[in-house]
Amino acid sequence: MSITQKKRAKIIADAYRNWGAEGKKALDVGCGNGVVSDVLVAELGLNLCGTDIIDYRTTNIPFKQMENPAELPFDDLSFDFVMFNDVLHHSEHIESLILEGKRVGHALLMFEDKQSFLLTIVDVVLNHIYSSRMPVPLNFKTREEWCLLFDKLGLEWEVGEVSYPFWYPFQHFAFRLVKRI
Repeated sequence: MSITQKKRAKIIADAYRNWGAEGKKALDVGCGNGVVSDVLVAELGLNLCGTDIIDYRTTNIPFKQMENPAELPFDDLSFDFVMFNDVLHHSEHIESLILEGKRVGHALLMFEDKQSFLLTIVDVVLNHIYSSRMPVPLNFKTREEWCLLFDKLGLEWEVGEVSYPFWYPFQHFAFRLVKRI
């Protein structure tokens, strides 16, 4: 596990801690190799299951493979939280995945990249290294674009605080999403 991956996972955990994620049942959509999931379990005491379109885990987290990239293979309201950790910009099915998250979870937690030239290069290279079969469409959105999408999908949203070590080169958005009442 790289230091950067571990540090990024701790940044994610700190952002989610403010929303009461500790000790909850969570789904990590697009869990990839499972390294971030492992850190989230350790940091937040989550009862976590991972899912992705390809199984290339290097960790032993519970996992269920997605048969369709736009559908989550779980029953309605199976989780307290559905997490999208740096994954939605890799999907061509962003709206469908968010709606699926809304279906299978009581709330959604989202940690997403702010686009930059350096991040784009690093993202493409790392995704090729971890799994060359993984699609990388790079559908980045601004904070405003994310919030407009959440409104369109009938979600209440809250922007989270993301803190970084001085040397960390990337920026992120954190959101907590719940169904409108």
